[in-house]
Amino acid sequence: MNHQLSLNLRLKDASSFGNFHPGPNREALERLRAAVVTAATRDKASEPLMFLWGAEGSGKTHLLQAACRLAQELGMAPVYVPLADVVELTPSLLEGVEAAPLVCLDDVERAANRPEWEAALFSLVERLRTAGGMLVIGAIAPPDRLGLRLPDLVSRLAWGATYALQPLDDTQKLEAVRLRAQHRGFEMPEDVARYILSRYPRDMRSLFGLLDRIDQASLAQQRRVTIPFLRGLEELGRENAETV
Repeated sequence: MNHQLSLNLRLKDASSFGNFHPGPNREALERLRAAVVTAATRDKASEPLMFLWGAEGSGKTHLLQAACRLAQELGMAPVYVPLADVVELTPSLLEGVEAAPLVCLDDVERAANRPEWEAALFSLVERLRTAGGMLVIGAIAPPDRLGLRLPDLVSRLAWGATYALQPLDDTQKLEAVRLRAQHRGFEMPEDVARYILSRYPRDMRSLFGLLDRIDQASLAQQRRVTIPFLRGLEELGRENAETV
């Protein structure tokens, strides 16, 4: 299991339930969090399978990694497997994973049209059912729209609770950016958040990446995050681009 468990090093430091703004996805968040807590206190998972799907940036990866982080905090040894990163490797890396009390498989659509991976995923689902572990899956579409060729795998993935994650509206994105800033330890005034939303790409991955860069710059310069500060960063970026 050591090789598989090493995949947990890929967890992002910022991914937790506390800094996830649920918006219209509160039920999915609360059910997943409750299931992880229950799995930590019982020999057998009460929620053996959850399937979360949605478009890029809808929060699937964040929730899967948050589940792993909470499991670690509760004394469990979860496994997080991002298929986008490992699908070019042999599916034998899934061998023995069923020994973990919580397994999170991300980007499952990457297994489509890869017979060896589809067979390995089906086998893992069956082994986890026998072992009594919990499986959480993230994908861009529901099981029957992933292009999987193995019918038994499609039916197994549809057994558990399935949630379609909805995108945040502009107000919720603003709240999410401010929440993430708060958890990073700095204040994001509402006018600054609105400025960001009006001038930068509005998908959550880009916004959170921008927030990371702003945080680093503000720490380096020992300055508060204000609109003039952001304008200064923009000007510096333009000057650097012109000199390349």
